[in-house]
Amino acid sequence: MTEKERKEKRRIKRSELVAALNVSPNTITSWMQDDVTKIEDKVLIGWCEYFGCKIEDLIYISDEDATSGTPQ
Repeated sequence: MTEKERKEKRRIKRSELVAALNVSPNTITSWMQDDVTKIEDKVLIGWCEYFGCKIEDLIYISDEDATSGTPQ
């Protein structure tokens, strides 16, 4: 459960994310299944605005990936 869900005392529906972020339902499903190969900056900013968080709250790059230049 996300902080937004706790504050609003309800679950966030996939359809809400689709509308708020202007992405397809399949895109949301891929994110939920941790099957993301790329993300557009405007979508990442949209996530941050929607959830009221910072980019670093959403993205993690391991030290190994950062030094090798290999995307996760």
